[in-house]
Amino acid sequence: MKKLILYDLDGTLVDTRRDIINSVRYALQTLNGPQLTDDEIKDCVGTGLHALIKKVFRTEDEKLADKGSKTYREHYKLHMLDHTQLYPGAKEFLEYFKNRKQAVITNKPNPYSSQILEALGVAHYFIAILAGDNGLPFKPDPAAIHHLMDETGATETETLFVGDSQIDIEAARNAGVEIVTLSHGFVSEPVLREAKPDYLVSDFSELLRLAHEKKW
Repeated sequence: MKKLILYDLDGTLVDTRRDIINSVRYALQTLNGPQLTDDEIKDCVGTGLHALIKKVFRTEDEKLADKGSKTYREHYKLHMLDHTQLYPGAKEFLEYFKNRKQAVITNKPNPYSSQILEALGVAHYFIAILAGDNGLPFKPDPAAIHHLMDETGATETETLFVGDSQIDIEAARNAGVEIVTLSHGFVSEPVLREAKPDYLVSDFSELLRLAHEKKW
């Protein structure tokens, strides 16, 4: 039985794609960056805001990345809930595990992560929301997973990570815990399949059936 269930945020629990893309495009337009498609922007998400900005601006200039990050933040704080919503079945899945320890590990910075989960009415399910500015290394480093395992006393076999990307798969592998990925997020099913997660499902309904089947 799983005692600790960990979740990624963007693309896993919450569909934030449109609001992220809009804020990135605002930063690109404001600072005369390249014109990118939605998919080109989406494919840069996952390793933290600063890295995202460097990727979309195609730059190693730290000053430009800092300015782009600031511009993004100014826009995102006003528009992060314009289109953002929980994925179908996410709340039901959280409710199923409400008597276990649940937490979020995301490379997305705060205060956005906590504010989004609070606004969507699910923050109370989590014992912790470890965002990208929590002082621990970004995923795929396993430090945040190990921290929560230590805090809860959960072993590797008692811990499950739920994500939507190769970064999540690598983080779970590095921590020695099982990983299930959802293909409804930012990364396509073929790419996820190639990364070989322990389990690959299309949505939370399928994940809940898997949880029953595995007696998690």
